[in-house]
Amino acid sequence: MNRTCIALLLATGAGAALACGTCAEDKIAATYDYATAQRAAASGRAMVYCELAGPWDAARLKRLAARVRGVEAATVRYAADPAAVSFALDTRQASAQQAVLAL
Repeated sequence: MNRTCIALLLATGAGAALACGTCAEDKIAATYDYATAQRAAASGRAMVYCELAGPWDAARLKRLAARVRGVEAATVRYAADPAAVSFALDTRQASAQQAVLAL
């Protein structure tokens, strides 16, 4: 009986969560990459996650980020909906606030 109930719940999508796009967790999840976060942590870098306001182009954002002191360009992740960006940052070169403001 328990197996039948579990199969029915899975088949009907019970327990599925929808992202609202307004909470901080959704913005982080939109650009989160486990491998990038693990490499950043192992090398003493911080992961920065932030919301974007206004229209952004992914290629333009990545070019800008590559020029910001402390940002590892290869780690830049962009999401259009919800509009967010994340990147690994060497905080010895710049603070998270400095890096975000430089974008």
